[in-house]
Amino acid sequence: MTGKRNQETCEDGIVATTDHVAVIDGSTSKAAHPLCSTMSNGRLAMTLVKEVVASLPFDATVADFCQKVTQRIRSEYARHGMTRERLEAHPEERLTASVGVFSLYHSEVWLVGDCQCLHEGMLYDNPKPEEASIAERRSQIAHELLASRATTVASLREHDIARDAIVNLIVESCHRQNIDFSVVDGFDIPLDKVKVIPVSSTSDIVLATDGYPFLRPTLAESETALANLIANDPLCISLYKATKGVLAGNASFDDRSYVRFCTFLSE
Repeated sequence: MTGKRNQETCEDGIVATTDHVAVIDGSTSKAAHPLCSTMSNGRLAMTLVKEVVASLPFDATVADFCQKVTQRIRSEYARHGMTRERLEAHPEERLTASVGVFSLYHSEVWLVGDCQCLHEGMLYDNPKPEEASIAERRSQIAHELLASRATTVASLREHDIARDAIVNLIVESCHRQNIDFSVVDGFDIPLDKVKVIPVSSTSDIVLATDGYPFLRPTLAESETALANLIANDPLCISLYKATKGVLAGNASFDDRSYVRFCTFLSE
Protein backbone atom coordinates (compact mmCIF):
# COMPACT_ATOMS: atom_id res chain seq x y z
CA MET A 1 0.00 0.00 0.00
CA THR A 2 1.15 3.50 -0.81
CA GLY A 3 -0.23 6.81 0.44
CA LYS A 4 -0.93 9.60 -1.99
CA ARG A 5 0.85 11.95 0.42
CA ASN A 6 2.76 9.72 2.85
CA GLN A 7 2.41 6.42 4.69
CA GLU A 8 1.48 8.04 8.00
CA THR A 9 -1.74 9.51 6.61
CA CYS A 10 -2.54 6.65 4.20
CA GLU A 11 -6.21 5.62 4.39
CA ASP A 12 -5.68 2.32 2.54
CA GLY A 13 -4.74 -0.96 4.16
CA ILE A 14 -4.00 -4.63 3.53
CA VAL A 15 -4.56 -7.55 5.89
CA ALA A 16 -3.76 -11.23 5.34
CA THR A 17 -4.44 -14.17 7.64
CA THR A 18 -4.51 -17.93 7.12
CA ASP A 19 -8.14 -17.67 6.03
CA HIS A 20 -8.68 -14.20 4.59
CA VAL A 21 -6.98 -11.56 2.45
CA ALA A 22 -8.36 -8.04 2.16
CA VAL A 23 -7.69 -4.59 0.78
CA ILE A 24 -9.39 -1.67 2.48
CA ASP A 25 -10.03 1.85 1.23
CA GLY A 26 -10.93 4.35 3.91
CA SER A 27 -13.02 7.09 2.30
CA THR A 28 -11.61 10.59 2.05
CA SER A 29 -13.33 12.54 4.81
CA LYS A 30 -15.81 15.26 3.94
CA ALA A 31 -16.49 16.13 7.58
CA ALA A 32 -15.38 19.46 9.00
CA HIS A 33 -13.82 17.72 12.00
CA PRO A 34 -12.53 14.13 12.32
CA LEU A 35 -14.01 11.82 14.94
CA CYS A 36 -10.52 11.11 16.30
CA SER A 37 -7.96 13.85 16.89
CA THR A 38 -5.01 11.68 15.87
CA MET A 39 -6.14 10.52 12.41
CA SER A 40 -8.61 11.15 9.62
CA ASN A 41 -11.99 9.44 9.52
CA GLY A 42 -10.86 7.42 6.51
CA ARG A 43 -7.76 6.11 8.28
CA LEU A 44 -9.74 5.29 11.41
CA ALA A 45 -12.35 3.42 9.35
CA MET A 46 -9.60 1.46 7.59
CA THR A 47 -7.96 0.57 10.90
CA LEU A 48 -11.23 -0.73 12.36
CA VAL A 49 -12.01 -2.83 9.27
CA LYS A 50 -8.50 -4.34 9.42
CA GLU A 51 -9.16 -5.31 13.01
CA VAL A 52 -12.40 -7.09 12.05
CA VAL A 53 -10.91 -8.98 9.08
CA ALA A 54 -7.94 -10.09 11.18
CA SER A 55 -10.27 -11.65 13.75
CA LEU A 56 -12.82 -13.25 11.39
CA PRO A 57 -13.57 -16.94 12.03
CA PHE A 58 -12.36 -19.17 9.19
CA ASP A 59 -15.91 -20.04 8.13
CA ALA A 60 -17.43 -16.54 8.39
CA THR A 61 -19.93 -15.83 5.63
CA VAL A 62 -20.28 -12.54 3.78
CA ALA A 63 -23.32 -11.83 5.96
CA ASP A 64 -21.27 -12.54 9.10
CA PHE A 65 -18.56 -10.17 7.95
CA CYS A 66 -21.02 -7.38 7.14
CA GLN A 67 -22.67 -7.75 10.53
CA LYS A 68 -19.39 -7.83 12.47
CA VAL A 69 -17.83 -4.86 10.69
CA THR A 70 -21.02 -2.83 11.05
CA GLN A 71 -21.14 -3.52 14.78
CA ARG A 72 -17.47 -2.53 15.16
CA ILE A 73 -18.04 0.84 13.54
CA ARG A 74 -21.17 1.39 15.61
CA SER A 75 -19.25 0.73 18.79
CA GLU A 76 -16.74 3.40 17.78
CA TYR A 77 -19.56 5.89 17.24
CA ALA A 78 -20.89 5.09 20.71
CA ARG A 79 -17.43 5.56 22.21
CA HIS A 80 -17.31 9.07 20.74
CA GLY A 81 -20.91 9.96 21.58
CA MET A 82 -22.10 10.09 17.97
CA THR A 83 -25.82 9.44 17.73
CA ARG A 84 -27.64 7.62 14.94
CA GLU A 85 -29.78 10.70 14.36
CA ARG A 86 -26.71 12.87 13.80
CA LEU A 87 -25.14 10.34 11.44
CA GLU A 88 -28.37 9.91 9.46
CA ALA A 89 -28.57 13.68 8.99
CA HIS A 90 -24.84 14.04 8.23
CA PRO A 91 -23.60 10.87 6.51
CA GLU A 92 -20.43 12.71 5.48
CA GLU A 93 -19.39 12.42 9.14
CA ARG A 94 -19.55 8.62 9.16
CA LEU A 95 -16.49 6.37 9.33
CA THR A 96 -16.70 5.00 5.81
CA ALA A 97 -14.66 2.42 3.93
CA SER A 98 -14.79 0.07 0.96
CA VAL A 99 -13.29 -3.39 1.24
CA GLY A 100 -12.50 -6.40 -0.91
CA VAL A 101 -12.22 -9.66 1.08
CA PHE A 102 -11.12 -13.10 -0.09
CA SER A 103 -12.48 -16.04 1.92
CA LEU A 104 -10.49 -19.25 1.57
CA TYR A 105 -13.21 -21.40 3.17
CA HIS A 106 -15.97 -20.14 0.88
CA SER A 107 -13.77 -19.72 -2.24
CA GLU A 108 -15.23 -16.24 -2.69
CA VAL A 109 -14.27 -12.59 -2.98
CA TRP A 110 -16.62 -10.07 -1.40
CA LEU A 111 -16.66 -6.49 -2.67
CA VAL A 112 -18.30 -4.07 -0.23
CA GLY A 113 -18.00 -0.70 -1.93
CA ASP A 114 -15.75 0.19 -4.85
CA CYS A 115 -12.71 -2.06 -4.48
CA GLN A 116 -11.60 -4.19 -7.43
CA CYS A 117 -10.79 -7.81 -8.21
CA LEU A 118 -9.01 -9.46 -11.13
CA HIS A 119 -9.69 -13.17 -11.56
CA GLU A 120 -9.08 -15.36 -14.60
CA GLY A 121 -8.75 -12.33 -16.86
CA MET A 122 -11.98 -10.71 -15.68
CA LEU A 123 -12.14 -7.37 -13.88
CA TYR A 124 -14.78 -7.07 -11.19
CA ASP A 125 -15.67 -3.84 -9.44
CA ASN A 126 -18.59 -2.41 -7.48
CA PRO A 127 -18.70 1.32 -8.25
CA LYS A 128 -20.86 3.94 -6.62
CA PRO A 129 -23.71 4.70 -9.07
CA GLU A 130 -23.20 8.47 -9.11
CA GLU A 131 -19.39 8.55 -9.04
CA ALA A 132 -18.91 8.57 -12.83
CA SER A 133 -21.34 11.42 -13.41
CA ILE A 134 -19.82 13.51 -10.61
CA ALA A 135 -16.33 12.91 -12.01
CA GLU A 136 -17.61 13.88 -15.47
CA ARG A 137 -18.99 17.13 -14.06
CA ARG A 138 -15.64 17.96 -12.43
CA SER A 139 -13.90 17.23 -15.73
CA GLN A 140 -16.22 19.58 -17.62
CA ILE A 141 -15.69 22.38 -15.12
CA ALA A 142 -11.91 21.96 -15.18
CA HIS A 143 -11.80 21.92 -19.00
CA GLU A 144 -13.96 25.06 -19.17
CA LEU A 145 -11.72 26.87 -16.70
CA LEU A 146 -8.58 25.87 -18.59
CA ALA A 147 -10.06 26.76 -22.00
CA SER A 148 -11.06 30.22 -20.78
CA ARG A 149 -7.62 30.67 -19.20
CA ALA A 150 -9.29 31.36 -15.87
CA THR A 151 -6.78 28.99 -14.30
CA THR A 152 -3.90 26.66 -15.14
CA VAL A 153 -3.09 23.03 -14.50
CA ALA A 154 -0.51 24.11 -11.93
CA SER A 155 -3.06 26.30 -10.15
CA LEU A 156 -5.64 23.51 -10.06
CA ARG A 157 -3.05 21.21 -8.56
CA GLU A 158 -2.49 23.78 -5.81
CA HIS A 159 -6.20 24.40 -5.23
CA ASP A 160 -8.69 22.32 -7.15
CA ILE A 161 -11.60 24.70 -7.58
CA ALA A 162 -13.20 22.20 -9.96
CA ARG A 163 -13.40 19.74 -7.07
CA ASP A 164 -14.73 22.48 -4.82
CA ALA A 165 -17.60 22.85 -7.28
CA ILE A 166 -18.64 19.19 -6.99
CA VAL A 167 -18.02 18.49 -3.29
CA ASN A 168 -21.67 19.21 -2.55
CA LEU A 169 -22.66 16.48 -5.02
CA ILE A 170 -20.31 14.03 -3.29
CA VAL A 171 -21.82 14.90 0.10
CA GLU A 172 -25.35 14.49 -1.31
CA SER A 173 -24.43 11.05 -2.63
CA CYS A 174 -23.43 10.02 0.89
CA HIS A 175 -27.15 9.98 1.75
CA ARG A 176 -27.48 6.94 -0.57
CA GLN A 177 -24.86 4.88 1.30
CA ASN A 178 -26.16 1.39 2.03
CA ILE A 179 -29.31 2.20 0.08
CA ASP A 180 -28.17 2.49 -3.54
CA PHE A 181 -24.68 1.12 -2.94
CA SER A 182 -22.78 -0.71 -0.24
CA VAL A 183 -20.05 0.60 2.03
CA VAL A 184 -18.85 -0.07 5.54
CA ASP A 185 -20.16 2.85 7.63
CA GLY A 186 -21.87 1.43 10.72
CA PHE A 187 -25.26 1.22 9.03
CA ASP A 188 -26.78 -2.06 7.85
CA ILE A 189 -25.14 -3.23 4.62
CA PRO A 190 -27.66 -4.49 2.02
CA LEU A 191 -26.30 -7.84 0.87
CA ASP A 192 -27.79 -7.38 -2.61
CA LYS A 193 -25.38 -4.44 -3.06
CA VAL A 194 -22.34 -6.56 -2.14
CA LYS A 195 -20.67 -8.25 -5.11
CA VAL A 196 -19.79 -11.89 -4.39
CA ILE A 197 -17.33 -13.49 -6.83
CA PRO A 198 -16.79 -17.28 -6.81
CA VAL A 199 -13.13 -18.13 -7.40
CA SER A 200 -11.72 -21.33 -8.86
CA SER A 201 -8.98 -23.55 -7.55
CA THR A 202 -5.33 -22.84 -8.32
CA SER A 203 -5.96 -19.36 -9.67
CA ASP A 204 -4.31 -15.97 -9.37
CA ILE A 205 -6.39 -13.30 -7.68
CA VAL A 206 -5.65 -9.59 -7.53
CA LEU A 207 -7.41 -7.35 -5.01
CA ALA A 208 -6.91 -3.59 -5.22
CA THR A 209 -8.44 -0.32 -4.17
CA ASP A 210 -9.55 2.26 -6.71
CA GLY A 211 -6.25 4.09 -6.39
CA TYR A 212 -5.29 1.87 -9.32
CA PRO A 213 -7.49 3.22 -12.15
CA PHE A 214 -6.13 0.67 -14.64
CA LEU A 215 -5.79 -2.63 -12.82
CA ARG A 216 -3.37 -5.10 -14.42
CA PRO A 217 -2.32 -8.69 -13.61
CA THR A 218 0.95 -7.54 -12.02
CA LEU A 219 1.87 -4.75 -9.64
CA ALA A 220 4.55 -3.50 -12.04
CA GLU A 221 2.06 -3.17 -14.90
CA SER A 222 -0.49 -1.46 -12.66
CA GLU A 223 2.13 0.99 -11.39
CA THR A 224 3.26 1.76 -14.96
CA ALA A 225 -0.31 2.47 -16.05
CA LEU A 226 -0.78 4.77 -13.04
CA ALA A 227 2.52 6.57 -13.71
CA ASN A 228 1.49 7.20 -17.33
CA LEU A 229 -1.80 8.68 -16.16
CA ILE A 230 -0.10 10.98 -13.66
CA ALA A 231 2.44 12.13 -16.27
CA ASN A 232 -0.15 12.86 -18.95
CA ASP A 233 -3.30 13.75 -17.02
CA PRO A 234 -2.39 14.79 -13.46
CA LEU A 235 -5.78 16.44 -12.93
CA CYS A 236 -7.57 13.18 -13.84
CA ILE A 237 -9.98 14.94 -16.19
CA SER A 238 -9.23 13.33 -19.56
CA LEU A 239 -7.56 9.92 -19.72
CA TYR A 240 -9.25 8.94 -16.49
CA LYS A 241 -11.99 11.04 -14.92
CA ALA A 242 -11.99 11.12 -11.15
CA THR A 243 -13.46 13.32 -8.44
CA LYS A 244 -9.96 14.54 -7.54
CA GLY A 245 -6.57 14.93 -9.16
CA VAL A 246 -2.94 14.84 -8.06
CA LEU A 247 -2.39 17.76 -5.71
CA ALA A 248 0.97 19.50 -5.75
CA GLY A 249 3.41 17.60 -3.57
CA ASN A 250 1.41 14.37 -3.69
CA ALA A 251 2.55 11.20 -5.42
CA SER A 252 -0.88 10.26 -6.80
CA PHE A 253 -4.52 11.26 -6.84
CA ASP A 254 -5.45 8.66 -4.22
CA ASP A 255 -4.01 6.18 -1.75
CA ARG A 256 -3.62 2.71 -3.25
CA SER A 257 -3.37 -0.92 -2.19
CA TYR A 258 -2.64 -3.98 -4.33
CA VAL A 259 -2.26 -7.63 -3.37
CA ARG A 260 -1.83 -10.63 -5.66
CA PHE A 261 -1.96 -14.20 -4.48
CA CYS A 262 -2.64 -17.71 -5.73
CA THR A 263 -5.31 -19.99 -4.32
CA PHE A 264 -4.96 -23.73 -3.91
CA LEU A 265 -8.45 -24.80 -3.11
CA SER A 266 -9.54 -28.39 -2.60
CA GLU A 267 -12.09 -29.51 -5.15
